[in-house]
Amino acid sequence: MPEQHMTADAGQAALYRALADGEHRSGPRGTIAFAVSTDDVDAGAGDLYVALGLAKYLQRLGWGVCTWPTDRWDTAVPEDVTVVVSMIESFVPGLVPAQTPVVAWVRNWTEVWAGLPYLDQFDAVWASSSAARDRVAESYTGPTRVLPIGVDLELFTGRRPDPDVGRIDVLTTVNFWGAERSGTAALDVLAESREVVWYGANREHLPRSARIDHRGRASFFELPAVYAAASVVVDDVIPPARAYATHNSRLYEGLASGALVVTNCADGLEELGLADVPTYTDGPSLVAAVGDFDHSLVDRLRAVVVERHSYASRATAADTNLRTVVDEHRAQPRPDRGPLLVWATHLQERLRKAEHDRDVHMAGVHEINERLLSALAAVEDGGRTIAARTVERDAAIAERDLLATRLDEVTRSRAYRLAHRVGKLRRRG
Repeated sequence: MPEQHMTADAGQAALYRALADGEHRSGPRGTIAFAVSTDDVDAGAGDLYVALGLAKYLQRLGWGVCTWPTDRWDTAVPEDVTVVVSMIESFVPGLVPAQTPVVAWVRNWTEVWAGLPYLDQFDAVWASSSAARDRVAESYTGPTRVLPIGVDLELFTGRRPDPDVGRIDVLTTVNFWGAERSGTAALDVLAESREVVWYGANREHLPRSARIDHRGRASFFELPAVYAAASVVVDDVIPPARAYATHNSRLYEGLASGALVVTNCADGLEELGLADVPTYTDGPSLVAAVGDFDHSLVDRLRAVVVERHSYASRATAADTNLRTVVDEHRAQPRPDRGPLLVWATHLQERLRKAEHDRDVHMAGVHEINERLLSALAAVEDGGRTIAARTVERDAAIAERDLLATRLDEVTRSRAYRLAHRVGKLRRRG
C-alpha cells in the first residue's frame, strides 16, 4: 500500500482511544455510557467510531463519556451513569439501573429495532432518517427524533496530499464479509474503463477482477488521507439500510474530504440536503455517475456536509435531547426493570457467547481442513518420506475431528439451543 495514502492523525487517534478508555468519564452534566460492540478502536467497528465521534463533541459540551462494550453487558451498569445510549439492537437494558434512562440510536437494522419486544424499555429513540423514525414509531409510543450519523471534521478535513504524490481515480472502502454486495459487480464493470482502488477487509477472499487494485483494510485514522487522495468514492449501502435510507458514514466522510461520493441509495438524500449526490443501480449507471463532473458540485456538497452534518452540530442536537430525557425521567421515574428483562439480558449474553464459541470452532475446523488438504497434497510430492507426511496428515485429521466434536457440543448444548430459540423469536418480533 502506498505510504502517502496511509498517513494517520496520531493526535486524533490518541484522543479517540482516551475517550474509548474512559479517560473523559466525568463531566458537570453527568456521564453518558455508549453501549457498543467493542471499546477497541483498532477493531474496525463502525458503531464505535460513530459513538466516539459524537462523544468527542458532547464531552466539550460538559458531558462525561465512556463506552459500555459487549463484554460488560452481562454486568450491571454503574449507578453513577446518567444516561445510556445504545448503538446496537442486541443490547437488552435489563441491567441498567431504574434511575438511568436509555436512548436507542437506530442507525441501521431498522426492522430489527422495530421488532424488539423490549423496545418500550427505551426512554427515547433517535433514528438516522425520517423513514426509520416512522417505522419505529409504529411499534414505539415514546419520543422519537431524527438524528443521522455524521462526520468528525477535525479528522476528515479535506486536506489534499502533495500533488507529486499521485492520486486515486476511483476509490471504495467497502469491507467484504462473505456475502456478495450489489455494488461489487458494478465496480467490476467500472474497472473496465477507470482505475479502481479498493481498501477493505478480507481482500484475499474477493474473487474480483484483476483490474481492481485491492489494498486491504485501512484503519479509521488512515481513512481521511485515503479519501483525500481520491477523486471519486463509491458507496455501497446494504439492502436493510437502503430500505429506510439510513446512509453510511462513507457518504459524509468522503464528501467532507473533498471527493465526489456516488451511492446506490437515492432515498433520503434530499432530506439530508444532498439530493445532487450521483447515484447508481448497476455497472452502466455507475460508469455514467462517475463520468466527468463539475468540480463545483463537489464544493457545494462538501459545504452542505460542513454546515449540517458535523458531529459538532449532531452533539448540539443530542445534548438538548439528552437533557430533556434525563429531566423527564427524574420527574417521572420508571419502575424497576423487572426480573423478566434481567433474565432476557443474561440469556442474550449467553447466546452471544455461545455463538462466538461456535464461530471460533467453525473457523478452526475450516483452518484444519485447509491444512489437511495441504498434507494430502504433500503425500504426492517429492521430499520427505511418505511416512512423515502421513503422520502430519493424521495429526491434522485428529485436530479437525476434535474441533468438530467441540463445535457439535457447543451447538447442541441446552444453553445454546434455548438462547438460540429465544433469539429467533425476538428477531421475528
